Amino acid sequence: MVTTHRSTVILAAALAALLVPSASYADLRGTAFGGYARINTSDKGTFGASVALGGLIGLEAEAARTPLGLLDNVDIVDVDTDITTYMVNLVVRAPIGRVQPYGSAGVGMVKASGSVTIPGLGRVFEADAKNVGWNVGGGLYLFPAKHLGIRADLRRFQTGDVTWEDIGSLGDLPLPTFDFWRASVGVTVKF
Repeated sequence: MVTTHRSTVILAAALAALLVPSASYADLRGTAFGGYARINTSDKGTFGASVALGGLIGLEAEAARTPLGLLDNVDIVDVDTDITTYMVNLVVRAPIGRVQPYGSAGVGMVKASGSVTIPGLGRVFEADAKNVGWNVGGGLYLFPAKHLGIRADLRRFQTGDVTWEDIGSLGDLPLPTFDFWRASVGVTVKF
């Protein structure tokens, strides 16, 4: 019994030593990025920023916006829309050397915003819809300098059904599930 308990403690300590970043490998990274999101059958420009902390295992918070522009299939009025994502991810990366591959997965909120404009009358109303979303992906950090690098990233985003909120008399209009890919490249500053 004592041997089993001792082995469990040693195994737990070894696992904790691997998972907790040491001072030499833990860092704070800020990245500003831009790229394209593949939504339905079209590519849309996207931009955002992230802050990550950790070593082998870390946390990342990011926000990104993808302007969808005017909807083509709506006549008479102009419907301008965009999607904004707010995510918190668990990141696993190789924190040594100039080339650092990583994988990430996380949850957060996906928000669709839109406004309707009638020519001659101006903007009639605005609405937002949001729901819990998740993402999974990975990429590569390249650090040609000690504190300055480049990040290439590919992620897939998914939500459940999204509904409009606060539209007043129009009630609760259902929106489709969002399921899209995002590829981006960014500049990373490491502290």
